[in-house]
Amino acid sequence: MQLSAVNKWLNSLGFRHSSRVLVVLAGVTAPALVATHVNAEEVERPSIWVKNADRQPILDKIQTQPWAASLFNELQERVAPLASEKTKARKKNLEQLPLIWFDDRSLPPTLPKFRMKGGGSKQQLTAVIKALQDGVDCGVMYYLTQQSSYAACGADILYTYINALKSMELQKKGPMNSGWMFPTDHLYEARVIGAQLPIIYDFVYPYLKSGGKVYDLASGELASFDFDDAQNTFKTYIWLALNRGLLDSNWPVLESSSLVHNILALDNKKAIQANLPYYTHQNTSHQASLKMVAKQFAKEGDIWPESLGYSRHVAAFSIYLMTLLDRYDPALGLGATHPNIPAAYMSYYNLKFPNEEYPFFGDGHRSYTIEYPAFEMAYLLARLNNNQQQAEQFGDYLASSLKAGVYDRGHLEERRYRASPYYTPTQLLWYTDTIEGSTNLDVAPPRPRTKRLEFAGMTIQRNTHFDNPVEDSLMAFIAGGSYIHGHASGMDMELYGQGHVLGIDGGKGTYRTDIHENYYRLFAAHNSVISNGASASHGGWINMGISKVESVVTEPAFGEPGVSPNHSFTTSSFDDKYNLVAPATHQRTLALIKVSDTQGYYLDIFKAKSDTENQYHDYVYHNIGDALSVTSNGKKVVMKNDADRYQASAKLPWVEHKKYRHPGWHFFDKVKTYPATADSLEATFTAAKLGDKTIAMRALIPAGVTQDITQALAPKAYGAAPPYNKAPLPTLVLRKQGEAWSQPFVVAYESATEGEKYAVQQVERLEENGQFRGVKVTLRVAGEVLTQYVIAQDTIDDQFSAPELGIDFQGRFAVITINADNRVKELYLGSGQSLSYNGTTLTPPNGTSSAYRAY
Repeated sequence: MQLSAVNKWLNSLGFRHSSRVLVVLAGVTAPALVATHVNAEEVERPSIWVKNADRQPILDKIQTQPWAASLFNELQERVAPLASEKTKARKKNLEQLPLIWFDDRSLPPTLPKFRMKGGGSKQQLTAVIKALQDGVDCGVMYYLTQQSSYAACGADILYTYINALKSMELQKKGPMNSGWMFPTDHLYEARVIGAQLPIIYDFVYPYLKSGGKVYDLASGELASFDFDDAQNTFKTYIWLALNRGLLDSNWPVLESSSLVHNILALDNKKAIQANLPYYTHQNTSHQASLKMVAKQFAKEGDIWPESLGYSRHVAAFSIYLMTLLDRYDPALGLGATHPNIPAAYMSYYNLKFPNEEYPFFGDGHRSYTIEYPAFEMAYLLARLNNNQQQAEQFGDYLASSLKAGVYDRGHLEERRYRASPYYTPTQLLWYTDTIEGSTNLDVAPPRPRTKRLEFAGMTIQRNTHFDNPVEDSLMAFIAGGSYIHGHASGMDMELYGQGHVLGIDGGKGTYRTDIHENYYRLFAAHNSVISNGASASHGGWINMGISKVESVVTEPAFGEPGVSPNHSFTTSSFDDKYNLVAPATHQRTLALIKVSDTQGYYLDIFKAKSDTENQYHDYVYHNIGDALSVTSNGKKVVMKNDADRYQASAKLPWVEHKKYRHPGWHFFDKVKTYPATADSLEATFTAAKLGDKTIAMRALIPAGVTQDITQALAPKAYGAAPPYNKAPLPTLVLRKQGEAWSQPFVVAYESATEGEKYAVQQVERLEENGQFRGVKVTLRVAGEVLTQYVIAQDTIDDQFSAPELGIDFQGRFAVITINADNRVKELYLGSGQSLSYNGTTLTPPNGTSSAYRAY
């Protein structure tokens, strides 16, 4: 950054400055300029996390609330050994840092630079991060106890780091994300360095301003603190946040703690007022404001559009900063302006499987720790902004969690030396004395039967068994979309059964590796259809762009209770427009059908077509297990080795983050194929290591359509239940030559635990004039033989008449259940105009297209 540009920038922020360079060390010019404070009102310190008026209520809280007393004691235990005014002890504390001395020992030592070639080690980075967290804790303890030994601890660390930064060259003309102590990674530096220094300064300022000294490593003596150096450090981190980020991503949120903390550490009120809009509502070309971020939360229930790990951080950090600023200046009312950001936490909850695991999509994870600090801050934010609804929601959840013993307010979050701002002490400083909420709320309240996550193209269906929800519930999702850290998955699916996610997505691997880029992020790692052996991505984030999976129709409608306790379905569509051979059109109908309290099945109907003469389509399904066995008409299907079947994609060029070896199935191992057959098939995946009893998922494939069947071992699925997260993944592939639209892929899935019997006995295709219309499913439930006719058509106006079966249906989806005497037990009209069976007719109420009746 040129001197004139710096001067112009400082002027714009309300600073008057001299033109002299701050300091020269070992031939390196420091990056910031001295600011002369003229006519600036004094800024109250501390004021970022707390103000002086907050101190007595916090002390009262420690005296009266056991949980607060416990937090105080834990905080004290963390840093009491570091609190000393003796120079020998203060020197020893600082020497725990990975100091780097200059040849001229009269100069203060510096610290390593990180995340660059020849930079500091992981152990050194941990030491650097830990010391700053110690400094923050010491500052908080000084505020609470007024013991100058704690102030000395924090001030010494602050002074040492500022001196180290002064000796480092800012990457003035560096590329995006260039930094200071982290020359190539301001994104990381903002969270572990930039965010902490201002907090320490805010707390130890009264000590320093009253003449408190800092330990100077170069002289070995106590010295005066240089406030100008500190202010220039804060200005530099503000500049980095505003000028070195990536706008259309989660980066602005990850950098915002540094931005806001450094703004509030400025000792010029006008400069604070000039800068704070850069967080609240004013964007730069490299930094998105909260107002811009909030556009991704336009509707209640929206979440940040990235895979879950990244999405959750955006919500948590934004809630923290909104709470901080609404405490700092209640007139800002950020919580009132952007209530949908904290509401995202209820949306995360509603994504979960019955075993409390998350769907796997993009570069996410299967499980995440419940972020009680985020819930506490959301509760506080709601109260600050008189949002009664959210105050009740979060208050009830927290109160019930405390009562159930799954949450304890009396313990600080564990220290973690990773890329995250440190604000653990706010547990003690901010949390309300008591939680006002009902303790009668179920800690795991009921989730909606259907939910849509639009950016991910995700539709969730669930049928929850409330007496034994973990083992006897059904849940599935269909998903696919283009977003940051998304995968080129096509129209993906996961299936739940017997307490586990059984039909499973491949998950994520290690970033920048061949297998992650050319398998885990591509179609073959997902339960999807690959058309022409060439389904692919193009454009979007790192060339991972695919069309979003669209919801065509869903019953129950999203968030609604539904018309039937036993049935639900969704039809979704996907445009495989970047296919390397020819574009393809996909449509998937997935139904969840309960046949008893403890039994049910999934019916998956996948249509695909492509405008090319030699089209073919492969249906790919992965399921955890030790083995996969395939039979036809009760006899084992003997397959032959077919090692070269999927290897063509291995020869495609690969350029990291740009070109990929689509569709990724060259990573399949031990490939075996059975030649084309039109016979019925039964594929059973067995898993003996999930518990005391073996769990199986059976896939029934009805006869009538000629298709190849292949079994293989896919790479391990990171989201699988242990020990299957470290084992190859049994995989089933069906291939159909020609279009798969008039005669789609059809598979019925049912899971069972050892000792239980399957309900589904047989699945047969229903056809009319060579067109697939649905299936006939034969069931045995509690000794009773039942038959279900499941009808699936393309539009609500399609007609299916089968006089020989007694069926007349106009619509898209329906289920007829009859007993052995041919009497109707249930009629379910999922989407349609009328449904009749042997004279028994069901029509939906006016203005609707769904109905249900039990007989």
